[in-house]
Amino acid sequence: MLRVFDRNGDKIITKDEFVTGLTQWIEQTKHALDRQYIPRKSLKNIYQGFIKPWIEHIRKEREMKGHLISEILNHAQNDMVGKLMNDDGTADESAIRRLFEEVDGNGDNCVSQSELRKLVTNIHFGKAMDEEQAVTKIIQELDINSDNMISEEEFVDGFTKWVNTFSKQDPSSKPLHHEETHQTWECVEKVVVENHHRGTHAWLMAMINVVVGIIILSLLAEPLITSVQKFAEQAGIPSFFVSFILVPLATNFREATSAIKEASHKKRSNTSQTIYEIYGAVFMNNILGFSAISTLIYMREISWEFSAEVLVVAIVCSIMGLTASFRPTFPLWTSFGAYLLYLLSLVLVYVIKYVLNYV
Repeated sequence: MLRVFDRNGDKIITKDEFVTGLTQWIEQTKHALDRQYIPRKSLKNIYQGFIKPWIEHIRKEREMKGHLISEILNHAQNDMVGKLMNDDGTADESAIRRLFEEVDGNGDNCVSQSELRKLVTNIHFGKAMDEEQAVTKIIQELDINSDNMISEEEFVDGFTKWVNTFSKQDPSSKPLHHEETHQTWECVEKVVVENHHRGTHAWLMAMINVVVGIIILSLLAEPLITSVQKFAEQAGIPSFFVSFILVPLATNFREATSAIKEASHKKRSNTSQTIYEIYGAVFMNNILGFSAISTLIYMREISWEFSAEVLVVAIVCSIMGLTASFRPTFPLWTSFGAYLLYLLSLVLVYVIKYVLNYV
């Protein structure tokens, strides 16, 4: 987390760094959801383990702050200096300055923690917080220059903001607001449960789609092969080049243009997610495609004449797999090696199949 939020590397997360990092995190999660990189179960774990406790903490802090300010203002108006508001609903600065003089027992124009402790002693916060917590919260709210002392101007500015904020709230709406908050959290819990059930349903639907895809592939494989052969004969091009150059380009054109478009933004997150998409496509094509074709050959008892192609694919995948196992990042020059592997695979297939007659 420190690596994500700490931009300047000083081991401290400032407010701006936190906002920037969290915004980037949300954008990456949204992009991953759109691309379906993150499974529902992982999202639920992230929500339950990090997001929900964090939101709950923020909610409790906000409620505690509102309760603290409300009790302090009520105590000041009822037991100390009277009304803190003018008739027009704005803060009465003279009344707030009288309150400051009441709190500043030694008259040094600063309110210390001990003087704040005397103020909160007569305020009953209930189980929400003790006196030390209340003093700490007041210091955090009013102490702008972080010297653990509240000057008169800091006191007046802080109480003016509190009074103006609370004067705009309709007291009759507070219970409704609390009820709406409770209902909102119930809706959040319901969404999480629904997403969990939807995750199981989505997993079953994905398996059904895979099975349906294999069936469709089995039915259309032979017509596709016939079409490729006829196209090669009519165009005067060897079927080898049609099968291993034109057909892959046609079937992977959308993924290629999408990957180039995402990488053109030159952002690390977009590039990483594009690589994940390519990895997924490679896995689907090589593993599931090979499994479907093998099943088709076994079920229909078709003669196998593609040992050379499979051997070359295994060689290329082994080279790339070993390379990716020893380093997490790749400089630009490694892309040229990947292009050369593609050309090398075509040459190897031609040599093994047509020169060495290995089928």
